[in-house]
Amino acid sequence: MTDQPKKPPLPVRKPGATKPPKPRTTATPRAGGRVSPTEYISLPRASALPTIWLATPAGLVDIDTIAVERAMNGDRHGWTLTEDEARYAAEIMFKHQVPYSVIATRIGKSTETLRRWFPEKVVPARPTLARPGFRKEIECGTPRGYRAHRRRAETPCERCKGANAAADRYYRTHGTIVGAPGVAA
Repeated sequence: MTDQPKKPPLPVRKPGATKPPKPRTTATPRAGGRVSPTEYISLPRASALPTIWLATPAGLVDIDTIAVERAMNGDRHGWTLTEDEARYAAEIMFKHQVPYSVIATRIGKSTETLRRWFPEKVVPARPTLARPGFRKEIECGTPRGYRAHRRRAETPCERCKGANAAADRYYRTHGTIVGAPGVAA
């Protein structure tokens, strides 16, 4: 027998106990250049104060850095960032190469707003992913066409008005739209 020191026993987890949370690390780009959306993003050291003032073309703006950091890391639930805070958060997240769809979700702004703020950074990965400005043609002369006109905030054409009126009359007299003229059953 050799005199080796005994190893301490491994800790035993009790049934039902949860694992301790993994410590968050500061986000650094990986080999692909992108930060995983689950990694922690912190503000630059110069802005480690709870609030900072930024100079913008519109004047000085107050930024709540705690709210910005929480939003950048996905902890924004039930509250919103100001326009200036959202723009500042988006700028930092773009520097960390976070995808723009994730940025839009985390700061609570639409991708159209991000595209207006950062036109060179918010582009689809492939042109085929961009939605064309195509609208379906309206089926005029049907109640469905009437609703499509209304949905688009257009004045319905006479054919659609007549078809909708006929369908309404049929519904009032029969109690159903099944079998109404111009309505597919």
